[in-house]
Amino acid sequence: MKRFKKQKREKFAWILTKSLAVAIALSCVFAVGFQTYMRETINSQMNSQADSEIAKLSAQISERTNYVESRLLMSDISNRLSLYTGYNVTIEQLPLFDPSCKHMVQIVPNYSKNCHAITAVADREGNIVASSRMNLQVFLMFDNDKEKDEYRGFYSCDIDTIKSPLMNELINEFHTTDLNVLTELRADTMYINKKDRTFIPHECQLLTSTYKKRGFFGDDSTFLLTTDDIEKEETKEFTIDINDLDVDSSDYELMTVHYGISSKNGNPRYSLLGFFGTDRDAFDSYADEFSNLSENWASYSYRGNNDGTATFGRNMSININGELYEICVRYVIDYMEPQLVRYYWTYTLLVAAILVLIAVLYAWRRNVSNKVKYAMEDFQRDLTNDLAHDIKTPLTAIGGYAENILDGGLSDDERERYLRSILDNVASTDAMVNRTLQLNTMDSSKLKREKISAEELVESAMKKYAIMLEEKNITFSIKGSAEVKCSRASLETIVENLVSNTVKYTSENGRINAELSRNRLVITNTVASKVDVKKLKQPFVRGDASRSNTQGSGLGLSLADRAAQLNGMKLTLACSDSEFRAELKF
Repeated sequence: MKRFKKQKREKFAWILTKSLAVAIALSCVFAVGFQTYMRETINSQMNSQADSEIAKLSAQISERTNYVESRLLMSDISNRLSLYTGYNVTIEQLPLFDPSCKHMVQIVPNYSKNCHAITAVADREGNIVASSRMNLQVFLMFDNDKEKDEYRGFYSCDIDTIKSPLMNELINEFHTTDLNVLTELRADTMYINKKDRTFIPHECQLLTSTYKKRGFFGDDSTFLLTTDDIEKEETKEFTIDINDLDVDSSDYELMTVHYGISSKNGNPRYSLLGFFGTDRDAFDSYADEFSNLSENWASYSYRGNNDGTATFGRNMSININGELYEICVRYVIDYMEPQLVRYYWTYTLLVAAILVLIAVLYAWRRNVSNKVKYAMEDFQRDLTNDLAHDIKTPLTAIGGYAENILDGGLSDDERERYLRSILDNVASTDAMVNRTLQLNTMDSSKLKREKISAEELVESAMKKYAIMLEEKNITFSIKGSAEVKCSRASLETIVENLVSNTVKYTSENGRINAELSRNRLVITNTVASKVDVKKLKQPFVRGDASRSNTQGSGLGLSLADRAAQLNGMKLTLACSDSEFRAELKF
């Protein structure tokens, strides 16, 4: 036979440890799942945009061959590749924190760390004939009549012809990754070569505007930056002399230019002056791939790189003026881009904090529930022990009386007196057991709530003790009234036990007062001496602390307190040297 093993009670520290362990495990699962979700979202957008990009480039190149001179075609294609090659990956904030979707994460090449969009056109011999490799570009107009303006269009400046620290500094500032900083290039004069559609800036300025920073979850009504948002403006002027460069200046003409398509200051006019295209170092790292025709041009559509980036590749063959070329697209994205990292950790830590909070609340709730459970177990154990202790007295008396009867030699009066004592003790024991069972099973009662007059219950209970009140010369008064919505049986139990206890322990020539108001019942009575009320609501505890006192079982106030708790009420007891007070709040 297996020996019964007492169940070990859970301590709060152990419950909290287990709850936190679950919260941490769920946080790790979320972290992995959220990272997978972000990568899949990014990959889906990158694949979709790469497919769209190569199809769009093929259509545009085919279109340009129809009306661009052959000698300028590849230069024109390069200008367009550097201007329009790009992608835009967006991840929206959770609707709870950004319902208007104003503060989404946005990843674009050049302006996001280690993120690049690369395109190139190569011939069958592996020569790159057009590419998105970064250069300086401008759109020039020489006549108001578009039909007469044969030199209108994009002009490019090869950055390699202007090798200077100034140019590198300008490129870095122009492509700042600070989203609150905007830069513009302006020019007063340019060297222009209409024949080759090239130019070299002469007198220029770099305008830098720093805007007010916006909060992560800002409440601005619009995305648009206005002049009112500008905190600081700076202008950096620079001049480039064509005579200092290693170029043939004979085909270049120095011209004064005017900013804006609708400029009223005259011609030539310009717009879109800036550094456009793929970072040169990034492009050069893929140049061999575009040029190596011995490899399969469509060898991959996705490739993970060792530096934490990924490349999405697309290739397409195209016929240009009767010759076969290959269009190559490479999109590079950095999964550790600062915006993505901030986005990831913001929500990962937020979810972890919520899970930890839930774990702490669960542990606290479980601990409270356990305390109630253990208190009930202790209560039932103590109730059984106290019942066993208190039941010994009547059982001992019954045994003694029975032995005397069995011994014989008793008169009829003595025998009758002993038998009546036995019956009285049996009745007392039975009442004690029944009240104990009532107290022990009260929690399982189904309460039916109704409106009850507390005043009527008090008066009805006091009438039962009218003879005892008269014998002890006790005066009783009741004042006020109250309607209580609760279980009738429960309120009768409370009132009956309070009244019974009051009548039993009120000294002779004393008084009992009952006072009712909207939310409470107070019963007071005079006593001969002060009583310790700390344990009076515990089972089998009597006011005189004597277990030999047979006036009561010591269960009355316990029953009243339990019934009050079941109905959401509170019973409090207090006693002074001359007055006992029982207050029921409902």
